[in-house]
Amino acid sequence: MLLSFAYTLSPALLSISFILLCIPGLLLFKKTDSSKTERILMLLFALFYATTLLSFLNSENSAEAIRKLILKLPVLCFPLLFIALRQTNERIRLQMAVAFLYAVYLPAAVSVYNYLINKTLFDQLILESKPLPIEFGYGIYHIQFSVLLAASVLIGCFLLINRKRHTNQKTAIGLTAVLTILNFVFLHILSARTGLLSLYAGLAVLAVYEGRRLPLKMKLIGLSAGLLLPVCLIMFSSSLQNRLKNTAEDIKVVWHGADANDYSFAMRVQAWQNAGSVIAENPIAGVGLGDADSALFAHFGSFNPKITPANRKNPHFQFLETAVQSGLISAMLFLGIFILLMSGTFASPLPVAMALMLLLASCFESILERQSSVIAFSILLAYSLQFPTGKMAKSEENSQISV
Repeated sequence: MLLSFAYTLSPALLSISFILLCIPGLLLFKKTDSSKTERILMLLFALFYATTLLSFLNSENSAEAIRKLILKLPVLCFPLLFIALRQTNERIRLQMAVAFLYAVYLPAAVSVYNYLINKTLFDQLILESKPLPIEFGYGIYHIQFSVLLAASVLIGCFLLINRKRHTNQKTAIGLTAVLTILNFVFLHILSARTGLLSLYAGLAVLAVYEGRRLPLKMKLIGLSAGLLLPVCLIMFSSSLQNRLKNTAEDIKVVWHGADANDYSFAMRVQAWQNAGSVIAENPIAGVGLGDADSALFAHFGSFNPKITPANRKNPHFQFLETAVQSGLISAMLFLGIFILLMSGTFASPLPVAMALMLLLASCFESILERQSSVIAFSILLAYSLQFPTGKMAKSEENSQISV
């Protein structure tokens, strides 16, 4: 639970908390059994990190390569996280979720308050493609935080839908309901597009899976609420209205091929195309883990010199960044993780929804290039796999050591 709060307090504390969480998994690694699908998933994580290691050997900038190799270690630690979390029961998982929801709520509440007292200024900044700042702790990147906020709402909704499992945890369920609603509202006020897209994709998966169990009347009520609620939030959130206006202008720039400088999405499209050109020249091994950033920046000079040096950004598209760093095979392994999780072979809809959410986030953010987001990526996926349903849920009480 300390890990939930560590990302807002200190990078060092975040690393220490992550290591402490992995230790039980390391101690129990040889004592666990696993299904075939789970073994394949762990193998994909290991192979993906192995390709990253190979691209480290292919790097001229060894200092940067070492930094990124260490940064991505949480990917290699995924099996340990999975095993450690599997030892917890549903009561502990609920408490962990409440801690996570509250840890995300705190910076969201402070940031929304900061927006409200500076509303005129920030509304104008949104129209100029600027993000709303996240005011808390040592500083949180806004897109990364929006995805964490979306993940908290997704987990909260899943737990509330399955609240009958926690009849003796009424206080925790009550807190989950309150925090889920507040985080949902805060996400729409902070209005980061990646977080909103990820959220609604994840909620759509839950609606499809869980809606099948509901009577027709409840399905109609749920569908009506799902359609009306976003409309109401757009009507009452001026920040979201301005974000939609800014997005429309951004799309016009892309559509007409106008100057992309200082247009958020248009610059991102240019960065995607620039990365694609670099990948075409180095499709198998990539340019090297430590040389990707400099290669992308330098290639802009020939690809589109009209983009000013200050705007020659990385693509913020994890699949492209992985392919630039380590080649297309590495990118395909990364994609394979999501495909397997979304295949429906696991016992709960939560990993399907979480995988789709993080897949979309990976298309608009470099989730494996920042310390807190790469840790969150591994933990959120490992956590989402800890909720069996049906016969598996009944047998959980009899066996805690199973992966």
